[in-house]
Amino acid sequence: MEGNKRKLIRSLRLKLCVALTVIGIIYTGFSCYRSYNKTKIEAAAFIDEELAQIAGVIVNYDVILPKSWEGPSFRRRLFRDMNGNLLFPHHGAPSSLLPMPSLNDLFDKHQEIMVAPLFAQPGETFYFPSMIEDGIYTVLIKDKRVRAYVSTNKAGIRFVVARSYDLLDEVVNQALLHSLSEFLLLLIIYVPSTVFLVNVIFRPVKKVASELDARKHNDLSPIRATKLPSELDIFIESINRLFTKTSGVMQNERRFIADAAHELRTPLTAISLQAQAIHEADLPLEEAEKMRQLKQAIARQRTLTNNLLEYARSQCGHVLKLQNFSIKDIFIEVIDEIGFIADRKNIDLGLEGDCDILVYTDRTNVKTIVTNLVSNALKYTPDGGRCDLSCEESSDKKVVSIYVDDTGPGLLQKDLDLVFNAFYRVGGDSAKVEGTGLGLSIVKSACDEINGRIELSNRKKGGLRAAVTIPKRNFV
Repeated sequence: MEGNKRKLIRSLRLKLCVALTVIGIIYTGFSCYRSYNKTKIEAAAFIDEELAQIAGVIVNYDVILPKSWEGPSFRRRLFRDMNGNLLFPHHGAPSSLLPMPSLNDLFDKHQEIMVAPLFAQPGETFYFPSMIEDGIYTVLIKDKRVRAYVSTNKAGIRFVVARSYDLLDEVVNQALLHSLSEFLLLLIIYVPSTVFLVNVIFRPVKKVASELDARKHNDLSPIRATKLPSELDIFIESINRLFTKTSGVMQNERRFIADAAHELRTPLTAISLQAQAIHEADLPLEEAEKMRQLKQAIARQRTLTNNLLEYARSQCGHVLKLQNFSIKDIFIEVIDEIGFIADRKNIDLGLEGDCDILVYTDRTNVKTIVTNLVSNALKYTPDGGRCDLSCEESSDKKVVSIYVDDTGPGLLQKDLDLVFNAFYRVGGDSAKVEGTGLGLSIVKSACDEINGRIELSNRKKGGLRAAVTIPKRNFV
């Protein structure tokens, strides 16, 4: 039987689940990345627009900027205090220290937006060259990125409107977390949904497979594909054509077996009657032995012919005649019919326990089952052995189990299932016990006809147990 791992690898359902899941993950991941990237671009554009608007307000509404923001000039005298700060004269007034805004204040004073002169104070880092054009730029201040808009007002004073990228990073990080949350949520919903939908799609296929498993062995009627996916139509049509061909071959085989057995039965009966008319006591010893062997050969051929006819009938199926009867009555009839075999081998054949259980099913099939099982047990049980017939009812009163136990050699584990195949014999041509290899095959077919089940098992005390389970009330 194919291993579960190899079967899983070939599973179309698994491949569909994996393919749809991978496609969903890739698409969802790409969508999240696109959303994150879009948010990042929009946040950057918002900051640029905000800085440009602030600069536009300063320029268009003539916001007064200090003259000191014009930057150093050779025509002006420059003074510095002890800390290196510039001292600017203020309209002829005494020199005073005027605070000068700086881009460093974004981080030193934790400002979100800063408006500062383009030219840095002496002693500070120059972030922009003096001849830089107006526009938007990105600079690095204290190892942090800053977005800055350089502009010039109507008085010619150049200034910078700057904002740290911290806000952008915060917005982008929130967008990233939001995208990841959506991604994980979609995975949690998408993957189980994919598996569920694929299982729903394959449910009709599984149902058809279950119906085929529940069919009887001789049921080769076409598969109805009304509820199956249309992609399987060509496959179902091929199977139905195969069923039709197989059914035709099997019918021809059964017809041939039945015709051959029927044609053999008439001459065998005539030969048997003629042989029985000859009394061995009237013949010389050597000829009497040959006559005895001839009678045995004729009896074997008649048994084979009868088995072939019974096998052909079991394969063709027949209309069941359901009726009430006792299992005990079947046991007694079988013992009366073939008990002479047990007497000849000195085998203790009898009932064990109370077997008076009523069932409602096909009587012919049940008798066929018991007859063949008992006959088979008597063949393989050595002289002086034992063969017990028993039955029991399940606790729910719905099932009856029939047991045939013997003290024979039992079976190898590999033969427990093979013996139900037609013409299969344990030991093959070298088997010591004569037989046709049809008995258990006939039993299996009869069990299938009445929704029964048969199992063979070796007994711990030695010998073989044949257990047949049938419904107590059959409504086939």
